[in-house]
Amino acid sequence: MCRHLAYLGPEIALAEVLVDPPHGLYEQSWAPRRQRYGTVNVDGFGFGWYPGGSAESAPPDEAGADVEPARYRRALPIWADPNLPDLARTVRSGTFLAAVRSATAGTSQDEAAAAPFRDGRWLFSHNGAIPDWTRLPIGPALDPADLLALEARCDSALLWAMLARRLRQGEPVGGALAALVRRIAEVRPNARLNLLLTDGGTVFATRYGDTLWYRTAPGRVLVASEPDENTGGGWGEWVEVPEHSLLVATRSGVRIAAIRPVRSVAARPSSAPQERRPMNSRFTLDHRLPADYFDTTLRADVLRGLTAPTKSLPPKWFYDARGSELFEEITHLPEYYPTRAEQEILTRRATEIAAATRAHTLIELGSGSSRKTRLLLDALTDAGTLDRYVPLDVSDSALIQAGEALCRDYPALRVAATVTDFEHDLALADEPGPRLLSFLGSTLGNLDPAQRADFYRILRRALSADDTLLLGVDLVKDPGVLVAAYDDNQGVTAAFNKNVLHVLNRELAADFDPDAYDHVALWNAEAERIEMHLRSRVDQTVKIPAVDLSVDFAAGELLRTEISTKFRREALTAELADAGFTIRNWWTDPQARFALLLAVPSR
Repeated sequence: MCRHLAYLGPEIALAEVLVDPPHGLYEQSWAPRRQRYGTVNVDGFGFGWYPGGSAESAPPDEAGADVEPARYRRALPIWADPNLPDLARTVRSGTFLAAVRSATAGTSQDEAAAAPFRDGRWLFSHNGAIPDWTRLPIGPALDPADLLALEARCDSALLWAMLARRLRQGEPVGGALAALVRRIAEVRPNARLNLLLTDGGTVFATRYGDTLWYRTAPGRVLVASEPDENTGGGWGEWVEVPEHSLLVATRSGVRIAAIRPVRSVAARPSSAPQERRPMNSRFTLDHRLPADYFDTTLRADVLRGLTAPTKSLPPKWFYDARGSELFEEITHLPEYYPTRAEQEILTRRATEIAAATRAHTLIELGSGSSRKTRLLLDALTDAGTLDRYVPLDVSDSALIQAGEALCRDYPALRVAATVTDFEHDLALADEPGPRLLSFLGSTLGNLDPAQRADFYRILRRALSADDTLLLGVDLVKDPGVLVAAYDDNQGVTAAFNKNVLHVLNRELAADFDPDAYDHVALWNAEAERIEMHLRSRVDQTVKIPAVDLSVDFAAGELLRTEISTKFRREALTAELADAGFTIRNWWTDPQARFALLLAVPSR
């Protein structure tokens, strides 16, 4: 094993983080307290720094980022180097990465095997070990030139070559680290993979098999395998990073995201009875909903919604076969811009999305016919990364129809469809990562703030540090445009709205008279959302025998059937940040009516 640290902040002498602190990295070389494997680190040491310019003279998260770092490495114990005290006292920088080494069996002992490793502006260290690393199946991760360029014969140098190749290919740094960790863990489950990486402006670290801590002060951060005992300098308390995590630190703060642990198929959790049906060699369909799911859920929604002080029904009950046909008509209406605007953004940006995510698996929530998804499938296929498409929907017929068509049109694609209610169970297995989870159509707007918060929690638990979330959201705009989109001149939306009454009549033997209700679309300015209602024309009583319910409606009383929240960039950014996501990209159509955004887990 090893111990390592990274510092970002105002320019200081190396001694202030390496040698001077009680139980600092210098002392940890012979007396580590939290090292889980091995007792001393005597097989070499090294440190790297970014010379030329201090942190104060550059933007706070860019200092050193364009400067090639310098290194000092030795193949002896750190305490045995007579030059170190003078170097540590005089070498100054705003960024340091330092490590002491305990060699893995079978690795070389020369100073080239000591961290930090370097490629361009990057410095890298590995605290851990990979069992039987010389037989690691690396596949296309490296080519002969990469292997011949290895700095040393050791597991850490091999890891660095694999990571550096990903970075040169343009993979997002955090995702590349998480994906590499998961790839190694898949073939070496006992590997210890605490990785440390910096470009001088940001520190990236993984905790996977050993300990990792961090502490902060204004404009400063220190990340280390274990805490020192420095009580001065205005530093805050040490904070332990959870196991299976990615840490991203800048001088302005720290964020932590989970790294999805590698699990065997046998260990996959199940929250509902499942039926797995192979449709063909590349298409499977999992049923995760109980046989009585629709009946039970509909009854519960009706009892809860129609007995509340303000009557309401969830919009999901619009979508029987007739409702789906009506909604398809709505998407072609001149007043209804969201589908066209989102399609326009996807057409323009799908290639960028593929390049930014490099997704091996595309997951889609509420996929339906997967029509818009083909733009993403095409882009990811062209990028050469896509292995699998995972659509989730409550309709098995829609999944089967779409899945069979996609397998026919994409000969190399595997489709693993799941029948589930994704608002409560994402039903994600151990799909190949990185994964791109898409939630299109501004369906997010159908959830109120409390429901969105619950939904974000489900997403946050399901997504790993190398995964990306693609959201489609409708934006706040002129209320006249918004109301027209939900109350068209041809009356298609009115028929769609009233269709929910036909569903209740058919499924629950209710006696709603759809002609006794008017379709109403209102702009709620305070909540910044469109609300669709059915307004009772007369005083009336409706009986619903299947749930033993009689419901009175006064003339003019509203039954709310849908909300559709419209978003502003600043508010949605803050909402996602509170839920643990950071927006990386934000795209709109030319009229700024609709937005697509890419977000990553951030804590």
